[in-house]
Amino acid sequence: MRKDLNDARDLHGQAESAAAVWKGHVMDRRKKALTDYKKLRAFFAEEEEHFLQEAGREEGIPDDEQADPAERFRSLLRALSELERKHRNLGLSMLLQ
Repeated sequence: MRKDLNDARDLHGQAESAAAVWKGHVMDRRKKALTDYKKLRAFFAEEEEHFLQEAGREEGIPDDEQADPAERFRSLLRALSELERKHRNLGLSMLLQ
């Protein structure tokens, strides 16, 4: 009877230890995910600001000096594709770390 009680206490202690280790592991992963999320948000905000500045510069050109609207649209589309590619590459590299 006493041996069973001691065995139960030992198992309980081992389970508590394992739970503490697992909780630490989960908390580390959450912390890393939050850090990565903050980095991505900062990057997106910076890129959005850069993109808006570029678009503003293009908008600032007087109408008589503007390029063909189709060419202007293609230019904006290329800039948008480049921005999406950068974001995707950054997101994938952070996920793979």
